[in-house]
Amino acid sequence: LSNIPVMGEIFFQQNILVYGAFALVPVSWFVLNKTPLGLSIRAVGQHPEAADSLGVNIVRIRYFTVVLGGMLSGIAGASLSIALLNVFQQNLTNGMGFIAVALVYFGAWRPTTVLSGALLFSTVNAIQIWVQVKGINIPSDFTLMLPYIVTIMVLAAMAKRRIHSPAALNKPFERGE
Repeated sequence: LSNIPVMGEIFFQQNILVYGAFALVPVSWFVLNKTPLGLSIRAVGQHPEAADSLGVNIVRIRYFTVVLGGMLSGIAGASLSIALLNVFQQNLTNGMGFIAVALVYFGAWRPTTVLSGALLFSTVNAIQIWVQVKGINIPSDFTLMLPYIVTIMVLAAMAKRRIHSPAALNKPFERGE
C-alpha cells in the first residue's frame, strides 16, 4: 500500500508514534466523555468545589493530568529528536509549543477539533517547507514565520467567538473556599 502515489507515503510510511497520536484522539475523547475518570477530570477543570463535594480528590486529578500531559510532551519531543530527525540541537522545536497551546484554544478543549487544528497547522508548516524546497521566490524568513502568522490569525478570529475555557483553569484550589 505504501507504493500508492502520494497517498501511500502519507498514510503508510509514517513513524509508529504518528499512528499512536492519531489513535489517542478517539481514546482521549472516549475517556473524557464516557468514563468516570473523564467526568472527574472535566468536573475538576470546570468546578472543583462541586467535584470536591462529591468526593473527587482534586489534587490527585490535577497532578495526574499534568503528569500525563508532561509524559506525552516528553514522548513527542523525544520522537522528534530521536525517531524523526536523528539529531538534537538547541531550539529544535522552534516555538512549536506555542502552536500546541494555541491548538487547545482553537479546539475548544475537545480532542477531535484539536486534531483538526493540528492538521491545519501541520499543513501550513508543510507548505512553508515546500515553498523553500521548490525555491519559490519568497524570503525564507517569511516562510518560516508562516505557521506562527496563521496561528495568530486563527487565534484572533477565535477571540471573536466565545470559546469558554474551563472555569477553574489556572486557579488554585483550596478546600472550603
